[in-house]
Amino acid sequence: MSKGDSPGHPTLLIYVAVRVVYYRSRGLRNIVDSLREVHLQVRVVELGDVKVVVKEYGREPGILKWAFIKASTIPLQVYPFEVKPLNRLEREVRAFRKLRGFSTPRVILVDYRDALIAREFVEGTNDVEVVRKQLDRLGEVFSETHNYGYSLGDTKLDNIVYSERGDKWYVIDCEQAVSPARPQAMIWDLLVFITSYLFATLEKNVFALAGFREQMSVFLRSYLERSENRAEIARSAGTYLVKLVSSLMLPYPLSRTFIEALRSGST
Repeated sequence: MSKGDSPGHPTLLIYVAVRVVYYRSRGLRNIVDSLREVHLQVRVVELGDVKVVVKEYGREPGILKWAFIKASTIPLQVYPFEVKPLNRLEREVRAFRKLRGFSTPRVILVDYRDALIAREFVEGTNDVEVVRKQLDRLGEVFSETHNYGYSLGDTKLDNIVYSERGDKWYVIDCEQAVSPARPQAMIWDLLVFITSYLFATLEKNVFALAGFREQMSVFLRSYLERSENRAEIARSAGTYLVKLVSSLMLPYPLSRTFIEALRSGST
């Protein structure tokens, strides 16, 4: 691909379309795809008119998922993932109770013996059109969470829900949340969100890539304007590791735009 390719360039559109079809048809998964497989350890229980989410951290799919992701990222040391069920439970409960920026579901029950929790079910949506219209606000919410000292680890679109009741953005999975968070972990949050949003957008319309760089810029601009960690993030974005991970998760030139925005502190 030539250096002059832009997000709307036909070569890049074809490249991404082929990449999406190839991964889906061959069953291959990158890290973000693997992050989507948590649902086998979560079930929704209806108690009359009330919905409750029960999450079992010791179930094999959840353990295998995080073991795979941790093993895949060990050479890169990109994020401090946790595999042990009780440790993941403790991370999630702590974040649900303390987090700022994103709203969180109310914890109803914690069972340390069986490594499970019951929590409030959040009614809402993460449709890409809703996300697109609120990218500026989402940048602000991510920034507030990071300013409070937390990184989330699993910021894929499936875990972020907009609730019209109260006009709030919720994060509904915090089992990899850590505090205090390093700048590199904050960048990981941004990267996973942008990458998952990109693929969700392309699954609806592959030609939507043409305007995606501007959408990413809106989100990052809002985030950086409010960030108290701009200098540290800029330094971390200049490292070989962060550049490498970005290039693996975002197609060029989006990966370059992502790094340049973080290094400059603006877009």
